[in-house]
Amino acid sequence: MHRILELVAIGSSPDSSRLARIDVRVKLIVAVAAILAAVLSTRVWLPLVSLAVCLAVLTASRAPLRITLYRFTAPLGITAAICLLRALTTGTTVLWSLPLGPWQLVLTREGLADGALIGARVLGSIGAIIVLCTFTQAHELFAALRWARLPRTWVEIAMLMMRAIFTLFEQAGNVLAAQKVRLGRAGFRRSLASLGSLAGIVLLRSLDQTERTHEAMVVRGYRGTLPLPKLPPLTGRQRAVCGLAVAAIVAAFVLAERWPL
Repeated sequence: MHRILELVAIGSSPDSSRLARIDVRVKLIVAVAAILAAVLSTRVWLPLVSLAVCLAVLTASRAPLRITLYRFTAPLGITAAICLLRALTTGTTVLWSLPLGPWQLVLTREGLADGALIGARVLGSIGAIIVLCTFTQAHELFAALRWARLPRTWVEIAMLMMRAIFTLFEQAGNVLAAQKVRLGRAGFRRSLASLGSLAGIVLLRSLDQTERTHEAMVVRGYRGTLPLPKLPPLTGRQRAVCGLAVAAIVAAFVLAERWPL
């Protein structure tokens, strides 16, 4: 269960990393620019280059390889499913076909290209998000979102959701360990029954924990708003780094769109 907690954790890199010491607002602006460039790109190369840069940054910063691979597992599965569905449902140029009785599976060139573009956009955007979350502490990221004028209610809901996710996984880990000790995983039928019990017990325990958390917050002075750290003004150097990074992303986007490979 600790692997799942590492997977969803924000700020899993050491604080000594150079990227971890960059102002969170600079990282947020650059990440948003990279995501927009990947999503708006009509060529597959720019999102793939963005993904490669993100992987190179993670590797150079010695981010935990196992956690990085875990975080890319779900996006890779989504990308493969998108590519396959688009290749089988759109386009006219047949590359491969398979008759299945009254039906026929047809793989088209246009659908494959469209699916590859969508998949590249997903992976390029996910790469930027993973880099941002790897080298940024959670409280700093929420403070930066508030600095970006996101509604306080949204930010506070995100903070509570993150707390609830860790509580949910912690409760699930405790129940799962207790079931294993009591041979709740011995056999398929017993494992299936234990899985249903796990879902119900975790839900009830999470609701109880939520009530206790709210009571603890009220005792500690909660009056409807959660405190966030105040961010210092951006220095001239930080503004310059942010401007250069965004300018580089915009230039790469324009070049990729105007002179496609």
